[in-house]
Amino acid sequence: MNRRRSNRSSFLDTPHRVALAGDWHANTDYGVMAIAHARKRNADVITHLGDFGFNFTDDYLDALDHALATHDLILGFVDGNHENFDWLLTQPVAADGLRYLRDRVVHLPRGFRWQWDRTRCLAVGGAHSIDSFLRTPNRTWWSQEEITTDQAQSIRAGGHADAMFCHDCPAGVTVPGLERERFGFPPEAVEASERGRRTLRGIVDIVQPTRLWHGHFHYRYQSVLDGAGYRTVIDGLGRDKQPIDNNLVVANLTALGSRPSRGPEPSAITHHASLEQR
Repeated sequence: MNRRRSNRSSFLDTPHRVALAGDWHANTDYGVMAIAHARKRNADVITHLGDFGFNFTDDYLDALDHALATHDLILGFVDGNHENFDWLLTQPVAADGLRYLRDRVVHLPRGFRWQWDRTRCLAVGGAHSIDSFLRTPNRTWWSQEEITTDQAQSIRAGGHADAMFCHDCPAGVTVPGLERERFGFPPEAVEASERGRRTLRGIVDIVQPTRLWHGHFHYRYQSVLDGAGYRTVIDGLGRDKQPIDNNLVVANLTALGSRPSRGPEPSAITHHASLEQR
């Protein structure tokens, strides 16, 4: 069933304030609490940065949809690495390029572009699971988790965006505590993770966003990436079970689109259905 929203404005309508949320890992209680907190912070929409639904149970999606309706919010999420892609990628895509899992819960496919006022936005989900060798294929790990070469090439071809919403963090950014988290993992697993970060960095070098938000590493921090001819402020967000201010921040994004584009100008809404692996 294609659950297209009919009783409220679209995720694509320009909000006044946007809540950015890190990994919830299908934690219903935490997600409901975070939604209420976003409303207290006067957010109009929530952009979730992946590791959102895991197996996307009806109980989880229904509870979040109810909480979003109660607080008059809508949530759009990029995919993380811990998502059931076998299920997610078979859900229908609406005419506006979004997957409506519930009235107020929508998936932002990889490479999806949209515009909030002057701010050009880009969703780039996906990351490598460093513990994939410990997981069960098609039950707790799915091969579609990583950004592919073809996906990266197509996203780069879209050119500049002002804001990127990602799960992974691009290479060249020091993530606090990362070495401690990776301690004991095989070198080949660490290298696979870094390869994914390099792929994302190759996208960032072309898109050259002013701001980039990501999850995945479960640490709240802010850094600056100085690239060739651009500077991007990077925000990493925490996970469920952490204090809410580690997991969720609120921003006004409408002022980001003031500088000229240095690449092909995307349309206000562009959906790259061909980017996805099924």
